[in-house]
Amino acid sequence: MTAMSGITVQTWGSALTIAAVLVVLGLALRFAVPRRRTRPVRLKVLARALLPARMVRSASGRADIGWFLFGILLSGTMLGWALWSSDWFSVQVHDALTGWFGAPAPAALPGWVASAAMTLALYLAYEFAYWLDHCLSHRVPALWAFHKVHHTAESLSPLTNHRVHPVDTIVFYNIVAVISGVTAALVSFGFGHAVNGAAIQGTNALIFLTTILFTHLQHTHLWISLPGRWGNMLMSPAHHQIHHSADVRHHDRNFGSSLALFDWLFGTLHRPTTRRERLRFGVDGLDYAPHGFTGSVLAPFSDAVAPVAGRIRWAPRSILETHPTSP
Repeated sequence: MTAMSGITVQTWGSALTIAAVLVVLGLALRFAVPRRRTRPVRLKVLARALLPARMVRSASGRADIGWFLFGILLSGTMLGWALWSSDWFSVQVHDALTGWFGAPAPAALPGWVASAAMTLALYLAYEFAYWLDHCLSHRVPALWAFHKVHHTAESLSPLTNHRVHPVDTIVFYNIVAVISGVTAALVSFGFGHAVNGAAIQGTNALIFLTTILFTHLQHTHLWISLPGRWGNMLMSPAHHQIHHSADVRHHDRNFGSSLALFDWLFGTLHRPTTRRERLRFGVDGLDYAPHGFTGSVLAPFSDAVAPVAGRIRWAPRSILETHPTSP
């Protein structure tokens, strides 16, 4: 997946957030509404549950709205100049393989087999890149300084998906570009000819669909937990709520995007229970307000260099007062 293709996913994802909320509604009717209820749930009640007033009234909710608008208006344009291309990596790796092993003979297989293999391979490459970037963002202090902006959300909604610092996004897409490019080269070399996977709007079809159906639902506040074996295979909103939990026992768990596969393989999976768990969100120990421009955009640069250069103040102490996370 190229850098611009990744941005296309985010742009379309922003436009389709309302559609994703409708999917949440359907899932809520299936999993979140107790089965013992015989009377239909009124639309007004469901609307209040899906779009709670705190999304506008709280500082955290207003910050999510601000990041959402930033993602639509500016993020794609800015990031388009900052990312490596997976196509570039693919060409370099393919040329290196050809130089080492010689040009391979074309595989005698139907074109649709090669296309399906590439589509699946790039999807798995994206999922692994997502897991790897997410894991590093939590465990490397300089990366965590920017990634924690996302975790300062004290309540979750579909808009929280856009609460991401630009540096965090740039690092992510570059990691995706490297892993996707290497994967595309290996698949094409294995089939002995250039292979194109199925795409929607220039983006891998599986990545596009799972981004719309999973990524933009992960931050819903509804406790939607997949039952049985599905909970070991797919990331539900409940999985991701646990990932956002401020409880120490939930830290560094459930890094995946739509798949739980790599969390299961590397021991970072925490399956949610079917019954809603009481969780508290946010980042403890901050000595600045996390929801304003200073705290969410500038302060992460200070935090990133703090381990080696000491803490840098980006604003007067009157602005950077301690704001503990809300219970």
